Amino acid sequence: MNLWKRAPKSDRFFFVSAVGLLVLSLLLVGLRDSQIRAASEDEEFYRFVDLAAEVYTEIQTKYVDDVEPRKVLEGAVAGMFTALDEHSQYLNPDMLKSLEKDTSGEFSGIGIHITTRQGLLTVIAPIPGTPAAEAGIQPWDRIIEIEGESTEGLALNDAVKKLTGPAGTSVTFKVYRQGEMEPLEFTLTRANVEVDSVYHKMMEDNIGYVRLTRFSEKTSRELRRALLDMKGQGMEGLVLDLRFNSGGLLREAIDVSDFFVDKGEMIVSTKGRLKSQNREYRAVADPIVNVPMFVLVNEGSASASEIVAGAIQDHKIGVIIGPSGKNTFGKGSVQTIGGLTHSMVDDENGNPMESALRLTTAKYYTPSGRTIHHIGITPDIGVPLPKNHEIELARHGLLGDVSTGEDYRVPDPEETEETQDETAPSVDLQIEEKEEIDESDPNHKFYQVEKPELMEEDDFVDIQLQEALKQMKIYMILRNTGTGGAVPTIASSTENDEFSMAH
Repeated sequence: MNLWKRAPKSDRFFFVSAVGLLVLSLLLVGLRDSQIRAASEDEEFYRFVDLAAEVYTEIQTKYVDDVEPRKVLEGAVAGMFTALDEHSQYLNPDMLKSLEKDTSGEFSGIGIHITTRQGLLTVIAPIPGTPAAEAGIQPWDRIIEIEGESTEGLALNDAVKKLTGPAGTSVTFKVYRQGEMEPLEFTLTRANVEVDSVYHKMMEDNIGYVRLTRFSEKTSRELRRALLDMKGQGMEGLVLDLRFNSGGLLREAIDVSDFFVDKGEMIVSTKGRLKSQNREYRAVADPIVNVPMFVLVNEGSASASEIVAGAIQDHKIGVIIGPSGKNTFGKGSVQTIGGLTHSMVDDENGNPMESALRLTTAKYYTPSGRTIHHIGITPDIGVPLPKNHEIELARHGLLGDVSTGEDYRVPDPEETEETQDETAPSVDLQIEEKEEIDESDPNHKFYQVEKPELMEEDDFVDIQLQEALKQMKIYMILRNTGTGGAVPTIASSTENDEFSMAH
Protein backbone atom coordinates (compact mmCIF):
# COMPACT_ATOMS: atom_id res chain seq x y z
CA MET A 1 0.00 0.00 0.00
CA ASN A 2 3.02 2.35 -0.16
CA LEU A 3 2.03 3.43 -3.67
CA TRP A 4 -1.38 4.37 -2.36
CA LYS A 5 0.11 6.53 0.37
CA ARG A 6 2.42 8.27 -2.11
CA ALA A 7 -0.47 9.15 -4.42
CA PRO A 8 -1.67 12.80 -4.29
CA LYS A 9 -4.67 13.42 -2.05
CA SER A 10 -6.76 14.54 -5.01
CA ASP A 11 -6.11 11.24 -6.80
CA ARG A 12 -6.95 9.27 -3.69
CA PHE A 13 -10.18 11.22 -3.40
CA PHE A 14 -11.15 10.35 -6.96
CA PHE A 15 -10.36 6.69 -6.38
CA VAL A 16 -12.37 6.52 -3.17
CA SER A 17 -15.27 8.15 -5.02
CA ALA A 18 -15.07 5.49 -7.72
CA VAL A 19 -15.07 2.67 -5.17
CA GLY A 20 -18.01 4.33 -3.47
CA LEU A 21 -19.81 4.40 -6.79
CA LEU A 22 -19.27 0.67 -7.24
CA VAL A 23 -20.60 -0.15 -3.79
CA LEU A 24 -23.64 2.10 -4.17
CA SER A 25 -24.39 0.59 -7.57
CA LEU A 26 -24.77 -2.77 -5.88
CA LEU A 27 -27.38 -1.23 -3.60
CA LEU A 28 -29.27 0.25 -6.50
CA VAL A 29 -29.63 -2.98 -8.48
CA GLY A 30 -31.66 -4.48 -5.68
CA LEU A 31 -29.27 -6.60 -3.64
CA ARG A 32 -30.29 -7.19 -0.07
CA ASP A 33 -28.39 -5.77 2.89
CA SER A 34 -27.03 -9.19 3.74
CA GLN A 35 -25.65 -9.55 0.24
CA ILE A 36 -23.99 -6.17 0.47
CA ARG A 37 -22.36 -7.11 3.76
CA ALA A 38 -21.16 -10.36 2.24
CA ALA A 39 -19.67 -8.50 -0.70
CA SER A 40 -17.85 -6.02 1.56
CA GLU A 41 -16.39 -8.87 3.59
CA ASP A 42 -15.35 -10.78 0.51
CA GLU A 43 -11.58 -11.19 0.24
CA GLU A 44 -11.84 -10.78 -3.52
CA PHE A 45 -13.37 -7.35 -3.09
CA TYR A 46 -10.47 -6.12 -0.94
CA ARG A 47 -7.96 -7.62 -3.35
CA PHE A 48 -9.66 -5.69 -6.13
CA VAL A 49 -9.40 -2.43 -4.17
CA ASP A 50 -5.68 -2.99 -3.61
CA LEU A 51 -5.07 -3.93 -7.24
CA ALA A 52 -7.11 -1.04 -8.61
CA ALA A 53 -5.30 1.44 -6.35
CA GLU A 54 -1.92 0.17 -7.49
CA VAL A 55 -2.85 0.23 -11.19
CA TYR A 56 -4.36 3.69 -10.90
CA THR A 57 -1.26 5.10 -9.21
CA GLU A 58 1.04 3.49 -11.79
CA ILE A 59 -0.95 5.13 -14.59
CA GLN A 60 -0.94 8.53 -12.95
CA THR A 61 2.80 8.48 -12.22
CA LYS A 62 4.27 6.68 -15.24
CA TYR A 63 1.96 6.98 -18.26
CA VAL A 64 3.51 8.98 -21.10
CA ASP A 65 0.84 11.71 -21.02
CA ASP A 66 -1.11 13.36 -18.25
CA VAL A 67 -4.48 11.66 -17.88
CA GLU A 68 -7.53 13.28 -16.32
CA PRO A 69 -8.33 11.24 -13.18
CA ARG A 70 -12.07 11.22 -13.92
CA LYS A 71 -11.45 9.73 -17.36
CA VAL A 72 -9.38 6.88 -15.91
CA LEU A 73 -11.84 6.13 -13.14
CA GLU A 74 -14.91 6.21 -15.37
CA GLY A 75 -13.02 3.90 -17.71
CA ALA A 76 -12.44 1.52 -14.81
CA VAL A 77 -16.15 1.48 -13.97
CA ALA A 78 -17.11 0.98 -17.61
CA GLY A 79 -14.59 -1.84 -17.90
CA MET A 80 -16.51 -3.92 -15.37
CA PHE A 81 -19.31 -4.31 -17.89
CA THR A 82 -17.09 -5.94 -20.51
CA ALA A 83 -17.36 -9.10 -18.39
CA LEU A 84 -21.15 -9.02 -18.74
CA ASP A 85 -23.03 -8.54 -22.03
CA GLU A 86 -23.26 -5.99 -24.81
CA HIS A 87 -26.31 -4.23 -23.38
CA SER A 88 -25.19 -3.60 -19.78
CA GLN A 89 -23.25 -0.41 -19.15
CA TYR A 90 -22.48 2.50 -16.87
CA LEU A 91 -24.27 5.63 -18.08
CA ASN A 92 -22.42 8.83 -17.26
CA PRO A 93 -24.47 12.06 -17.42
CA ASP A 94 -23.83 12.59 -21.14
CA MET A 95 -24.73 9.00 -22.00
CA LEU A 96 -27.90 9.17 -19.93
CA LYS A 97 -29.03 12.32 -21.76
CA SER A 98 -28.31 10.64 -25.09
CA LEU A 99 -30.43 7.64 -24.12
CA GLU A 100 -33.33 9.87 -23.10
CA LYS A 101 -33.12 11.69 -26.44
CA ASP A 102 -33.11 8.40 -28.34
CA THR A 103 -36.55 7.48 -26.95
CA SER A 104 -37.99 10.87 -27.94
CA GLY A 105 -38.13 9.95 -31.64
CA GLU A 106 -36.20 12.95 -32.97
CA PHE A 107 -32.46 13.41 -33.46
CA SER A 108 -29.83 14.57 -35.91
CA GLY A 109 -27.73 11.89 -37.55
CA ILE A 110 -27.56 9.37 -40.37
CA GLY A 111 -30.58 7.27 -39.39
CA ILE A 112 -29.50 3.88 -38.02
CA HIS A 113 -30.15 1.86 -34.88
CA ILE A 114 -27.00 0.12 -33.65
CA THR A 115 -25.90 -2.25 -30.92
CA THR A 116 -22.87 -4.43 -30.22
CA ARG A 117 -22.62 -8.14 -30.98
CA GLN A 118 -19.57 -10.17 -30.01
CA GLY A 119 -17.75 -6.91 -29.41
CA LEU A 120 -18.52 -5.61 -32.92
CA LEU A 121 -20.55 -2.49 -33.61
CA THR A 122 -23.59 -3.90 -35.42
CA VAL A 123 -26.43 -2.25 -37.31
CA ILE A 124 -29.85 -3.43 -36.11
CA ALA A 125 -31.66 -1.56 -38.86
CA PRO A 126 -31.49 1.58 -40.96
CA ILE A 127 -34.46 3.93 -40.63
CA PRO A 128 -36.15 3.89 -44.05
CA GLY A 129 -35.98 7.21 -45.88
CA THR A 130 -32.91 8.47 -43.98
CA PRO A 131 -29.34 9.01 -45.26
CA ALA A 132 -28.29 5.55 -44.04
CA ALA A 133 -31.17 3.88 -45.88
CA GLU A 134 -30.59 5.93 -49.01
CA ALA A 135 -26.96 4.80 -49.05
CA GLY A 136 -27.77 1.10 -48.70
CA ILE A 137 -26.89 0.30 -45.06
CA GLN A 138 -28.30 -3.11 -44.10
CA PRO A 139 -29.21 -4.92 -40.87
CA TRP A 140 -26.21 -6.85 -39.51
CA ASP A 141 -23.65 -4.59 -41.21
CA ARG A 142 -20.63 -4.40 -38.90
CA ILE A 143 -19.17 -0.90 -38.57
CA ILE A 144 -15.42 -1.52 -38.40
CA GLU A 145 -14.11 2.02 -38.81
CA ILE A 146 -15.36 5.58 -38.18
CA GLU A 147 -13.43 8.57 -39.52
CA GLY A 148 -10.37 6.41 -40.14
CA GLU A 149 -10.30 4.95 -36.61
CA SER A 150 -11.04 1.33 -35.77
CA THR A 151 -14.19 0.67 -33.75
CA GLU A 152 -12.56 -2.25 -31.93
CA GLY A 153 -13.26 -1.76 -28.22
CA LEU A 154 -15.29 1.40 -28.89
CA ALA A 155 -18.13 1.87 -26.42
CA LEU A 156 -21.60 1.98 -27.96
CA ASN A 157 -22.29 5.48 -26.68
CA ASP A 158 -18.97 6.74 -28.07
CA ALA A 159 -19.88 5.27 -31.44
CA VAL A 160 -23.24 7.05 -31.33
CA LYS A 161 -21.48 10.33 -30.59
CA LYS A 162 -19.22 9.87 -33.60
CA LEU A 163 -22.09 9.05 -35.96
CA THR A 164 -24.53 11.74 -34.82
CA GLY A 165 -23.98 15.44 -35.20
CA PRO A 166 -25.45 18.65 -36.63
CA ALA A 167 -27.52 18.35 -39.80
CA GLY A 168 -25.50 19.14 -42.91
CA THR A 169 -22.22 17.76 -41.55
CA SER A 170 -20.79 14.51 -42.86
CA VAL A 171 -19.28 11.35 -41.42
CA THR A 172 -17.23 8.62 -43.12
CA PHE A 173 -17.20 5.01 -41.95
CA LYS A 174 -16.55 1.49 -43.22
CA VAL A 175 -18.69 -1.59 -42.78
CA TYR A 176 -18.10 -5.31 -43.16
CA ARG A 177 -20.95 -7.21 -44.79
CA GLN A 178 -21.09 -10.98 -44.31
CA GLY A 179 -20.23 -13.03 -47.38
CA GLU A 180 -18.26 -10.31 -49.13
CA MET A 181 -14.52 -9.67 -49.32
CA GLU A 182 -14.08 -5.91 -49.45
CA PRO A 183 -15.33 -3.26 -46.98
CA LEU A 184 -17.89 -0.67 -48.03
CA GLU A 185 -16.91 2.92 -47.33
CA PHE A 186 -19.76 5.39 -46.83
CA THR A 187 -19.65 9.17 -46.60
CA LEU A 188 -23.06 10.30 -45.38
CA THR A 189 -24.48 13.76 -44.77
CA ARG A 190 -26.31 13.96 -41.46
CA ALA A 191 -29.93 15.13 -41.46
CA ASN A 192 -32.64 15.98 -38.95
CA VAL A 193 -34.45 12.68 -38.43
CA GLU A 194 -37.96 12.62 -37.03
CA VAL A 195 -39.36 9.15 -36.46
CA ASP A 196 -43.14 8.90 -36.27
CA SER A 197 -44.39 5.66 -34.79
CA VAL A 198 -47.39 4.65 -36.86
CA TYR A 199 -48.42 4.84 -40.52
CA HIS A 200 -51.60 3.33 -41.90
CA LYS A 201 -53.50 3.05 -45.19
CA MET A 202 -56.48 1.20 -46.59
CA MET A 203 -55.46 -0.86 -49.60
CA GLU A 204 -57.50 -2.68 -52.21
CA ASP A 205 -59.99 -5.41 -51.28
CA ASN A 206 -60.55 -3.77 -47.86
CA ILE A 207 -57.11 -4.80 -46.62
CA GLY A 208 -55.66 -2.46 -44.00
CA TYR A 209 -51.93 -1.77 -43.80
CA VAL A 210 -50.17 -0.52 -40.65
CA ARG A 211 -46.45 0.03 -40.26
CA LEU A 212 -44.86 0.51 -36.85
CA THR A 213 -41.49 2.21 -37.14
CA ARG A 214 -40.62 1.85 -33.45
CA PHE A 215 -42.19 1.49 -30.01
CA SER A 216 -42.13 4.95 -28.47
CA GLU A 217 -44.34 6.55 -25.84
CA LYS A 218 -47.23 7.25 -28.25
CA THR A 219 -47.15 4.08 -30.34
CA SER A 220 -50.06 2.18 -28.78
CA ARG A 221 -52.23 5.28 -28.64
CA GLU A 222 -51.59 6.07 -32.31
CA LEU A 223 -52.08 2.44 -33.34
CA ARG A 224 -55.46 2.33 -31.59
CA ARG A 225 -56.62 5.32 -33.63
CA ALA A 226 -55.30 3.75 -36.84
CA LEU A 227 -57.03 0.42 -36.25
CA LEU A 228 -60.34 2.04 -35.33
CA ASP A 229 -60.08 4.31 -38.38
CA MET A 230 -59.58 1.37 -40.75
CA LYS A 231 -62.21 -0.70 -38.95
CA GLY A 232 -64.64 2.12 -39.61
CA GLN A 233 -63.73 1.94 -43.30
CA GLY A 234 -64.69 -1.73 -43.47
CA MET A 235 -61.29 -3.39 -42.97
CA GLU A 236 -61.54 -7.16 -43.58
CA GLY A 237 -57.85 -8.06 -43.29
CA LEU A 238 -54.72 -6.49 -41.78
CA VAL A 239 -51.05 -6.39 -42.75
CA LEU A 240 -48.85 -5.32 -39.81
CA ASP A 241 -45.40 -4.22 -40.96
CA LEU A 242 -42.59 -4.52 -38.37
CA ARG A 243 -39.67 -4.48 -40.80
CA PHE A 244 -36.68 -2.36 -39.76
CA ASN A 245 -38.37 -1.76 -36.38
CA SER A 246 -35.54 -2.07 -33.87
CA GLY A 247 -37.81 -2.02 -30.81
CA GLY A 248 -38.31 0.48 -28.02
CA LEU A 249 -40.37 0.45 -24.85
CA LEU A 250 -41.52 -2.86 -23.35
CA ARG A 251 -44.74 -1.33 -22.07
CA GLU A 252 -45.69 -0.22 -25.56
CA ALA A 253 -44.97 -3.68 -27.01
CA ILE A 254 -47.34 -5.17 -24.42
CA ASP A 255 -50.04 -2.58 -25.09
CA VAL A 256 -49.76 -3.13 -28.86
CA SER A 257 -50.03 -6.90 -28.43
CA ASP A 258 -53.08 -6.35 -26.22
CA PHE A 259 -54.95 -5.05 -29.28
CA PHE A 260 -54.78 -8.51 -30.87
CA VAL A 261 -54.40 -11.11 -28.07
CA ASP A 262 -57.51 -12.39 -26.29
CA LYS A 263 -58.13 -11.02 -22.81
CA GLY A 264 -56.28 -12.95 -20.13
CA GLU A 265 -53.89 -14.67 -22.54
CA MET A 266 -50.12 -14.43 -22.15
CA ILE A 267 -48.28 -11.81 -24.20
CA VAL A 268 -44.73 -12.23 -22.93
CA SER A 269 -42.90 -13.35 -19.80
CA THR A 270 -39.53 -12.40 -18.37
CA LYS A 271 -37.22 -14.55 -16.28
CA GLY A 272 -34.19 -13.35 -14.37
CA ARG A 273 -31.95 -13.97 -11.40
CA LEU A 274 -34.12 -11.96 -9.00
CA LYS A 275 -37.70 -12.95 -8.26
CA SER A 276 -38.80 -9.41 -9.04
CA GLN A 277 -37.73 -9.97 -12.65
CA ASN A 278 -39.89 -13.08 -13.08
CA ARG A 279 -43.04 -11.58 -14.55
CA GLU A 280 -45.93 -12.50 -16.79
CA TYR A 281 -47.68 -9.93 -18.95
CA ARG A 282 -51.18 -10.80 -20.09
CA ALA A 283 -53.79 -9.10 -22.23
CA VAL A 284 -56.14 -7.01 -20.10
CA ALA A 285 -58.74 -6.14 -22.73
CA ASP A 286 -60.59 -7.72 -25.62
CA PRO A 287 -58.99 -7.34 -29.09
CA ILE A 288 -59.77 -4.12 -30.97
CA VAL A 289 -60.04 -5.94 -34.30
CA ASN A 290 -60.67 -9.56 -35.15
CA VAL A 291 -59.65 -9.94 -38.79
CA PRO A 292 -57.11 -12.14 -40.63
CA MET A 293 -53.59 -10.80 -40.07
CA PHE A 294 -50.20 -11.12 -41.75
CA VAL A 295 -47.12 -9.69 -40.05
CA LEU A 296 -44.05 -8.59 -42.02
CA VAL A 297 -40.63 -8.94 -40.34
CA ASN A 298 -36.98 -9.02 -41.37
CA GLU A 299 -33.55 -9.13 -39.76
CA GLY A 300 -34.04 -5.53 -38.67
CA SER A 301 -37.06 -6.44 -36.52
CA ALA A 302 -35.79 -6.56 -32.95
CA SER A 303 -36.74 -6.53 -29.28
CA ALA A 304 -40.27 -5.10 -28.88
CA SER A 305 -41.05 -6.08 -32.48
CA GLU A 306 -40.13 -9.66 -31.69
CA ILE A 307 -42.36 -9.64 -28.60
CA VAL A 308 -45.36 -8.62 -30.70
CA ALA A 309 -44.55 -11.06 -33.52
CA GLY A 310 -43.96 -13.90 -31.03
CA ALA A 311 -47.31 -13.32 -29.28
CA ILE A 312 -49.20 -13.23 -32.59
CA GLN A 313 -47.42 -16.36 -33.82
CA ASP A 314 -47.83 -18.43 -30.65
CA HIS A 315 -51.54 -17.62 -30.32
CA LYS A 316 -52.06 -18.29 -34.04
CA ILE A 317 -53.62 -14.88 -34.49
CA GLY A 318 -51.76 -14.27 -37.74
CA VAL A 319 -49.01 -15.48 -40.04
CA ILE A 320 -45.44 -14.15 -39.86
CA ILE A 321 -43.83 -13.43 -43.25
CA GLY A 322 -40.09 -12.81 -43.56
CA PRO A 323 -37.18 -13.18 -46.00
CA SER A 324 -36.49 -16.81 -46.81
CA GLY A 325 -34.05 -18.47 -44.42
CA LYS A 326 -33.69 -15.47 -42.08
CA ASN A 327 -34.96 -14.90 -38.56
CA THR A 328 -35.56 -11.61 -36.83
CA PHE A 329 -32.64 -9.91 -35.07
CA GLY A 330 -32.78 -11.83 -31.77
CA LYS A 331 -32.59 -9.09 -29.14
CA GLY A 332 -34.47 -10.74 -26.28
CA SER A 333 -33.00 -9.43 -23.05
CA VAL A 334 -34.42 -6.98 -20.51
CA GLN A 335 -32.40 -3.99 -19.39
CA THR A 336 -33.23 -2.18 -16.15
CA ILE A 337 -31.99 1.38 -15.73
CA GLY A 338 -31.30 2.41 -12.14
CA GLY A 339 -30.28 5.93 -11.23
CA LEU A 340 -27.15 6.52 -9.14
CA THR A 341 -26.85 9.13 -6.39
CA HIS A 342 -23.14 9.61 -7.04
CA SER A 343 -21.40 10.88 -10.15
CA MET A 344 -17.94 11.92 -11.29
CA VAL A 345 -19.37 15.14 -12.77
CA ASP A 346 -20.94 18.09 -10.96
CA ASP A 347 -23.38 20.66 -12.34
CA GLU A 348 -22.87 24.42 -12.17
CA ASN A 349 -24.10 24.39 -8.56
CA GLY A 350 -21.63 21.72 -7.48
CA ASN A 351 -24.23 18.98 -7.21
CA PRO A 352 -23.59 15.52 -8.71
CA MET A 353 -25.12 15.20 -12.17
CA GLU A 354 -27.39 12.23 -12.68
CA SER A 355 -25.79 9.00 -13.85
CA ALA A 356 -27.16 5.47 -13.97
CA LEU A 357 -26.57 1.77 -14.51
CA ARG A 358 -28.18 -0.17 -17.32
CA LEU A 359 -28.10 -3.85 -16.39
CA THR A 360 -29.48 -6.89 -18.17
CA THR A 361 -31.77 -8.34 -15.53
CA ALA A 362 -33.94 -10.84 -17.43
CA LYS A 363 -34.74 -12.43 -20.79
CA TYR A 364 -37.96 -12.39 -22.80
CA TYR A 365 -39.97 -15.54 -23.51
CA THR A 366 -42.87 -15.89 -25.93
CA PRO A 367 -46.22 -17.28 -24.67
CA SER A 368 -45.14 -20.82 -25.58
CA GLY A 369 -41.90 -20.41 -23.60
CA ARG A 370 -39.52 -19.81 -26.51
CA THR A 371 -36.55 -17.56 -25.93
CA ILE A 372 -35.93 -14.74 -28.39
CA HIS A 373 -32.38 -13.89 -27.33
CA HIS A 374 -29.77 -14.50 -30.06
CA ILE A 375 -32.33 -16.66 -31.90
CA GLY A 376 -35.15 -14.40 -33.02
CA ILE A 377 -38.53 -15.27 -34.47
CA THR A 378 -38.66 -17.75 -37.35
CA PRO A 379 -41.20 -16.66 -39.99
CA ASP A 380 -44.07 -18.98 -40.92
CA ILE A 381 -43.57 -18.08 -44.58
CA GLY A 382 -40.14 -17.47 -46.07
CA VAL A 383 -40.21 -15.24 -49.15
CA PRO A 384 -37.21 -15.53 -51.53
CA LEU A 385 -35.85 -12.04 -52.18
CA PRO A 386 -33.47 -10.93 -54.94
CA LYS A 387 -29.99 -9.78 -53.97
CA ASN A 388 -29.98 -6.26 -52.53
CA HIS A 389 -33.79 -6.18 -52.41
CA GLU A 390 -33.85 -4.99 -48.81
CA ILE A 391 -31.28 -2.30 -49.58
CA GLU A 392 -33.74 -1.06 -52.19
CA LEU A 393 -36.63 -1.36 -49.78
CA ALA A 394 -34.96 0.88 -47.21
CA ARG A 395 -33.59 3.23 -49.86
CA HIS A 396 -36.92 3.83 -51.61
CA GLY A 397 -38.79 3.80 -48.32
CA LEU A 398 -41.70 1.75 -47.06
CA LEU A 399 -45.27 3.01 -47.15
CA GLY A 400 -45.49 6.20 -45.13
CA ASP A 401 -41.86 7.28 -45.34
CA VAL A 402 -41.23 10.89 -46.20
CA SER A 403 -39.09 9.80 -49.16
CA THR A 404 -42.17 8.36 -50.91
CA GLY A 405 -43.85 11.74 -51.07
CA GLU A 406 -46.88 10.45 -49.16
CA ASP A 407 -47.68 10.78 -45.47
CA TYR A 408 -49.89 8.20 -43.80
CA ARG A 409 -48.95 9.31 -40.30
CA VAL A 410 -51.73 9.07 -37.75
CA PRO A 411 -52.74 12.62 -36.73
CA ASP A 412 -52.46 13.26 -33.01
CA PRO A 413 -55.24 15.56 -31.73
CA GLU A 414 -53.11 16.36 -28.69
CA GLU A 415 -50.33 17.87 -30.79
CA THR A 416 -50.16 21.64 -30.37
CA GLU A 417 -47.58 22.31 -33.06
CA GLU A 418 -47.43 21.14 -36.64
CA THR A 419 -44.37 19.15 -37.57
CA GLN A 420 -42.78 19.54 -40.97
CA ASP A 421 -41.13 16.52 -42.57
CA GLU A 422 -37.92 17.12 -44.46
CA THR A 423 -36.93 14.73 -47.22
CA ALA A 424 -33.56 13.19 -46.41
CA PRO A 425 -30.81 14.73 -48.57
CA SER A 426 -29.32 12.62 -51.32
CA VAL A 427 -26.01 11.04 -50.40
CA ASP A 428 -23.22 9.47 -52.38
CA LEU A 429 -22.01 5.93 -51.75
CA GLN A 430 -18.26 5.86 -51.97
CA ILE A 431 -16.27 2.64 -52.11
CA GLU A 432 -12.55 2.45 -51.68
CA GLU A 433 -11.14 0.46 -54.60
CA LYS A 434 -8.26 -1.96 -54.09
CA GLU A 435 -6.49 -3.74 -56.92
CA GLU A 436 -5.14 -6.43 -54.62
CA ILE A 437 -5.97 -7.66 -51.15
CA ASP A 438 -3.19 -7.01 -48.68
CA GLU A 439 -3.35 -10.05 -46.39
CA SER A 440 -1.06 -8.33 -43.90
CA ASP A 441 -3.88 -5.87 -43.27
CA PRO A 442 -5.73 -7.19 -40.18
CA ASN A 443 -9.00 -6.13 -41.79
CA HIS A 444 -8.40 -7.86 -45.13
CA LYS A 445 -11.11 -10.43 -44.46
CA PHE A 446 -13.64 -7.63 -44.08
CA TYR A 447 -13.23 -6.31 -47.61
CA GLN A 448 -16.06 -6.22 -50.13
CA VAL A 449 -15.36 -6.17 -53.84
CA GLU A 450 -18.41 -4.67 -55.52
CA LYS A 451 -20.89 -1.86 -55.14
CA PRO A 452 -24.53 -2.97 -54.91
CA GLU A 453 -26.43 -2.29 -58.10
CA LEU A 454 -29.45 -0.20 -57.18
CA MET A 455 -32.69 -0.27 -59.16
CA GLU A 456 -34.50 2.60 -60.80
CA GLU A 457 -37.41 3.94 -58.76
CA ASP A 458 -40.08 2.76 -61.21
CA ASP A 459 -38.73 -0.81 -61.29
CA PHE A 460 -38.95 -1.48 -57.56
CA VAL A 461 -41.68 -3.71 -56.11
CA ASP A 462 -41.97 -4.55 -52.41
CA ILE A 463 -42.00 -8.35 -52.88
CA GLN A 464 -42.63 -9.17 -49.23
CA LEU A 465 -45.64 -6.85 -49.01
CA GLN A 466 -47.00 -8.18 -52.30
CA GLU A 467 -46.68 -11.74 -50.96
CA ALA A 468 -48.66 -10.77 -47.85
CA LEU A 469 -51.40 -9.17 -49.97
CA LYS A 470 -51.54 -12.25 -52.21
CA GLN A 471 -51.79 -14.59 -49.23
CA MET A 472 -54.50 -12.39 -47.70
CA LYS A 473 -56.56 -12.41 -50.90
CA ILE A 474 -56.27 -16.22 -51.15
CA TYR A 475 -57.51 -16.55 -47.59
CA MET A 476 -60.39 -14.12 -48.10
CA ILE A 477 -61.51 -16.03 -51.21
CA LEU A 478 -61.43 -19.31 -49.29
CA ARG A 479 -63.29 -17.75 -46.38
CA ASN A 480 -66.01 -16.37 -48.63
CA THR A 481 -66.51 -19.82 -50.16
CA GLY A 482 -66.82 -21.34 -46.70
CA THR A 483 -63.50 -23.23 -46.73
CA GLY A 484 -61.40 -20.81 -44.68
CA GLY A 485 -60.93 -20.86 -40.90
CA ALA A 486 -60.75 -18.08 -38.34
CA VAL A 487 -56.99 -17.76 -38.79
CA PRO A 488 -55.15 -17.63 -42.15
CA THR A 489 -53.40 -20.83 -43.11
CA ILE A 490 -50.10 -20.95 -44.94
CA ALA A 491 -50.82 -21.18 -48.64
CA SER A 492 -47.26 -21.86 -49.74
CA SER A 493 -44.34 -23.91 -48.47
CA THR A 494 -42.62 -22.47 -45.45
CA GLU A 495 -38.86 -22.19 -45.68
CA ASN A 496 -37.47 -22.14 -42.16
CA ASP A 497 -33.77 -22.47 -42.75
CA GLU A 498 -31.55 -22.66 -39.73
CA PHE A 499 -30.59 -19.25 -38.38
CA SER A 500 -27.02 -18.89 -39.59
CA MET A 501 -25.93 -15.60 -38.03
CA ALA A 502 -22.97 -15.69 -35.70
CA HIS A 503 -24.03 -15.13 -32.10
